[in-house]
Amino acid sequence: MRAPTRIVYVTGSGRSGTSTLAGVLREFGLQVPGPEVDADASNPRGFSEPQWVVDFHNFMLKAAGVQTSDPRPIAWHLVDRAGAEGNALGQIRAWLDDQIARYGDLVIKDPRLLWFLELWQEAATGTGAKASCITMLRPPAEVVGSKAAYYKGRGVVDRVAGWINLMLGTELATRATPRAFVRYGDLIHDWDEPVFGAAAALDLPMVDPRNTDAVHRVDAFIDPALRRVGATWNDVPVPAPLRALADDTWAALDALPGHDDAGTRAEFDRLRALYPYVHRKVASSPARRIARMVPTEVVPPAVRQSVAGMLWRSPDAAN
Repeated sequence: MRAPTRIVYVTGSGRSGTSTLAGVLREFGLQVPGPEVDADASNPRGFSEPQWVVDFHNFMLKAAGVQTSDPRPIAWHLVDRAGAEGNALGQIRAWLDDQIARYGDLVIKDPRLLWFLELWQEAATGTGAKASCITMLRPPAEVVGSKAAYYKGRGVVDRVAGWINLMLGTELATRATPRAFVRYGDLIHDWDEPVFGAAAALDLPMVDPRNTDAVHRVDAFIDPALRRVGATWNDVPVPAPLRALADDTWAALDALPGHDDAGTRAEFDRLRALYPYVHRKVASSPARRIARMVPTEVVPPAVRQSVAGMLWRSPDAAN
């Protein structure tokens, strides 16, 4: 009997090592459907992202009125509605059918995938493929610091809140499919143990430690210097309630590689129930309301620098 096609969805916040992991899986024979997003200064070794997937997700997020790292709890419902109205499932299924016929086993990665993961899982089931998820884990201060270094956009408060919102939603969505978790630090510094461990747990026979050619290629591909931003909370000033929730969320995520059990999942359920209240408190704080009413160009540069974008965004920042 012919083995089922494997589809691995690489999930996780942007700047958490998803591109590196997808690149590793490619070296072991999983295919990234082309054409791919071009490499740039923020990711010089490439994103390992199918251009169609990125364009499709961007279109659907725009239709929903949702940002890539949207901190609003309601954003999940907006995306679900836009997906239903736009027949997102049908479009994903049609694309997957074509790519499986063309390439065979696939690795699909895009930071926006988090919003649509349940649709991708359902589409994979419809094709008869065996789908699984590997989620990359990186501390929130490092993720936000890396985004601030390479991307314009939201201030650090919204970025930290967006990280919490997306990672809590991702943990819930991945419960419905075989899953594994890889810490970014482990991948960069000693990739073989977390990658082969995840492959064994998810029944990915092509990711084989006996494939010495692939092992050598991955050794050359992974560069510890890729960890170019090592920010801490000292570099990412956010209100205390948000920082406390981010710390608790990271502690739960950090436990998942070894303890994906009922106790850890119960902690995620608690954090998801708490998040809307913390988000509402932070989003409606008097300081933030006042800051939004003050044009950024009249705020002294020294003040903007001292709060490091916590309240004011740069004048040229995108929404």
